[in-house]
Amino acid sequence: MKLNPFLVIKLVLAIFIMAGLGLTVFLVMQDVKIVGAYLVSGLFILVPGMILYGLTFGFRNSEKTTRKQAEKQESVTFDPKGISYELPLFDTTLYIDWTNIEAVLYTNYQSDDNAEIIFHLIQPPRQTMAENPWFLNRIFPLRFSYRKEITIADDCKNFGQIPAMLEKYLVHVEPIDLTEDYKRGTLLSSKTAIKNDRIRTEQHWQPNHNYEREKVIYDKYGRTFQQIKQKGNV
Repeated sequence: MKLNPFLVIKLVLAIFIMAGLGLTVFLVMQDVKIVGAYLVSGLFILVPGMILYGLTFGFRNSEKTTRKQAEKQESVTFDPKGISYELPLFDTTLYIDWTNIEAVLYTNYQSDDNAEIIFHLIQPPRQTMAENPWFLNRIFPLRFSYRKEITIADDCKNFGQIPAMLEKYLVHVEPIDLTEDYKRGTLLSSKTAIKNDRIRTEQHWQPNHNYEREKVIYDKYGRTFQQIKQKGNV
């Protein structure tokens, strides 16, 4: 099970906030008159606090920012020969031939924010770069020429279409419903509110600790999840 990096970041931010609060209490108890000391302790509370709030409740984005984020969103498209995986942030497109797929795994760990589909390939994918890449991508291109394992997260556009396309172009594919949130257990409460002509529903769920975190969607040789992962780690 992988450690969620966002939880680590939030923990570090919380430590900075606690340090700032502790420093402020110490300054007050010692009757310190130096304004700069209070300024430093305030920054220790304010800056990490703002970042922690944004990570927890989300930052408000303008329409322009939202549009730019959409332009940089990863996406997958399909054709009878294979899968195109576009990575706009790196000005790179990977092409995976259907005949090049050895195994496809699905993971959805409790500690991760995203479910993932992992392609194990016979040969590395074909890689192409945009005609006018960003200068840093031109200087430091992302290299996939040696990678036989490609991971696609569920925030990728058209992620939900992958199982259907696998069933269409490959044989002996295990069905999986990506619309189902398997991490959710029992619904504890649900509250619906209307604000500014918008309906918002807030639900609280008891976590489901018994769902299937790892699944083999497709394997050319009928291996288990662990057998595929062990081969990939060799």
